[in-house]
Amino acid sequence: MPEKRKSLDKKHVRRIYKERIYYVLLFAVMCVCLFQLVFGTGVNITRLIALDRQIHQLKALNKGASQKNYQLKEELKTYSSYSGIEELARNNLKMVGKNEVLVLIRKP
Repeated sequence: MPEKRKSLDKKHVRRIYKERIYYVLLFAVMCVCLFQLVFGTGVNITRLIALDRQIHQLKALNKGASQKNYQLKEELKTYSSYSGIEELARNNLKMVGKNEVLVLIRKP
């Protein structure tokens, strides 16, 4: 009978060790999952902040480009008319109309 008791005790001890190993492995897997969750969340929050900053920069750039586009369209309207072309020719190209004399004053 004591021999039977020893074998039962050994089986019981083995089962306890197996359970402990199972729980240790389960704990290790859960720790890895928790670490991955925390690390992934941190990375995503950092990426979200960087992308939000980029969005604000691009919106400001787009606003500036829209204003410049509007100014260029207005200049195009001005220079598309006859008087706009004449003004451009007189000021930038030093051209004169019929019966006009061009006078250039050079500063030393």
